[in-house]
Amino acid sequence: MSVLCEVDGEDILTVTLDDGDKNTLKPETFEALIAALDDHPQAVAVLLRGRDGILSAGLDLHWMMNHGRDGVERLLIGFGTCLMRWWTDPRPTVCAATGHAIAAGSMLGMACDHAVATEGGFWGLTETRVGLEVPDFGIALARANLPADRLEDLLIPGERVDAATAVAAGFADVLSPDQDTTVSLARERVEALAALPARAYAGTKRRLRGTAAEEVMAGLEDDISVLTAHLT
Repeated sequence: MSVLCEVDGEDILTVTLDDGDKNTLKPETFEALIAALDDHPQAVAVLLRGRDGILSAGLDLHWMMNHGRDGVERLLIGFGTCLMRWWTDPRPTVCAATGHAIAAGSMLGMACDHAVATEGGFWGLTETRVGLEVPDFGIALARANLPADRLEDLLIPGERVDAATAVAAGFADVLSPDQDTTVSLARERVEALAALPARAYAGTKRRLRGTAAEEVMAGLEDDISVLTAHLT
């Protein structure tokens, strides 16, 4: 996975996921996504985007199949750590979902403060359909983004939804007709958020998410150990 970083003249960091294919996620992706935030402290806001036609198709299932339980544990712990780092970054974060955002891809979108979905793209925490449980970090993001009366209907059967339904359900915030417009809308939003008082923005975000994120991180290794106990 290639994770490209660029800070422009307005001190906005753009992080682009582009592996030339489906942008499936593996441990080195999570390390690079965390480094993108840590290595650019001068940036006042962050725009996360995918390649043409896709944000991410989710975790790299082939990688998981080839690395056994220990590898899957490492991948999921790394992913949870990455998501909580993005979810609690004090700066405004906006996701331009340039296409599909499936499973882990949806979590990336929900970990940002604002997400733009592109028509034609699919979203959803579809873990159940591939034999996985949604970890506590995914549940935390879902509780923060989706209506309480839709959580069970969307998560337990692992429903995949189109972009319009994703916006209505809360996976994303705005629907865009095409990926170019998606990037433009995301850019407009990140600039608007960057113009707000930074201390107040960061403090309010911390008050909203800090406790939940701390609970996820405190129980992360135990949660993943239980979740992967059936693997060999």
